[in-house]
Amino acid sequence: MRECHCQLCGRLPAVDPLAGHVARRGWNVVSVPGEGRRPAYAYTVGLWHSFAHAEASVFGRDDREMVRWLDTVGGEVEAGRVLHPDRQADDILAGVAGDGVEVFPRPALASWHRHLFGAALAFYRGQPVPMLQLVWPDHRGVLPWEPGCADDCLTAQPWLWDRVTAAPAPDGWPFPVSPDALVLTTKAIAFDGAAVAGVVHDEEGEWQFLDDPAVDMEDLTIVHLAHVVALRPEVASAGDLPTGFEAWLDGTGRWVHEPLDDPEGP
Repeated sequence: MRECHCQLCGRLPAVDPLAGHVARRGWNVVSVPGEGRRPAYAYTVGLWHSFAHAEASVFGRDDREMVRWLDTVGGEVEAGRVLHPDRQADDILAGVAGDGVEVFPRPALASWHRHLFGAALAFYRGQPVPMLQLVWPDHRGVLPWEPGCADDCLTAQPWLWDRVTAAPAPDGWPFPVSPDALVLTTKAIAFDGAAVAGVVHDEEGEWQFLDDPAVDMEDLTIVHLAHVVALRPEVASAGDLPTGFEAWLDGTGRWVHEPLDDPEGP
């Protein structure tokens, strides 16, 4: 079931001008110029909020062309069309691309979102909503994952369906996992400003940030660890919590560590 906690849906007031564009039109297209080896790209913001559809991105084309493509996608999605990330050709752009180019939707993994889709993360208050990459073939119709694809097509399109190599953590990062790690937290913490009362570092190495010891599954959401730390910098002091332990704040603001499994229990 789709959940949206964006600036237009959340309890806190919208602060981003982009939210106004989405409210009026249903979506907006964000363009990002190339930098170094990274190609220029563009992506939508608002399709998830307005139409319960994945956002879409395109890499390595002319800026105006990418905006035109994504505005076309937005219009088609508004009319009820659905893009499926199944590596199959889609002619959604047949009416706007002069050569009738087909695109191949692929899923962009959440580990890329902080690096590439900052405006979308800000609009959705840190929620990494589904994002598609619309992959285009080279001039001979060869796709980047097929043998013989032209170099200009390969270098223009990162493979967002592959896991990104974890970027080095910034100096002083308090946790043993990357800022890009996905963690469980409550919706109240992630979207409504609630304080973190407890931290769980389970036996599998996964992290949870809770505002109450008793939470239901429907109270939880998934965000990047960096999002929780940005909202609640005080959790940094729990970054040394060992695997298999939980920590809860006492009345003095000190983290009290306890093993998840009580060795003295039955």
